[in-house]
Amino acid sequence: MAVTAPVELLLVEFPHREFTGAVLAELTRLQDAGTINVLDALAIRRDLEGEIEWFEAADAGSDLGDLVGEPAGFLAEDDVDAVAADLAPGTAVGMLVFEHTWATGLAGAVRDAGGRVIDMMTVPAAAIAELTSVLDEED
Repeated sequence: MAVTAPVELLLVEFPHREFTGAVLAELTRLQDAGTINVLDALAIRRDLEGEIEWFEAADAGSDLGDLVGEPAGFLAEDDVDAVAADLAPGTAVGMLVFEHTWATGLAGAVRDAGGRVIDMMTVPAAAIAELTSVLDEED
């Protein structure tokens, strides 16, 4: 597999153990549009008694399995252990590794211009909201 765009790991905690199809539908839409390419996914759940259950995309059902295809192997049991240690009873975490395919052309243009990306990070929405609030107060 050739990865040509930035890759991101996303962990999303849910206050319940059941996953609905809404997130999967949006991921499918984004992948079909060429915005992202889902490389790997898994889900972790902790029941009310504290027992951990986890499954990879291929084991989660045909829709998620079809979205991921052949998992890239980025996520493994070590990742489950690290996340599960902090998972509250009755909650779940979805882990997703995806490629920002929208950035493939930009990355190529940067390389062609002799440049290289030296860092990229995601700024949390809460941080943007806080900064916007501060700036609004200053105006």
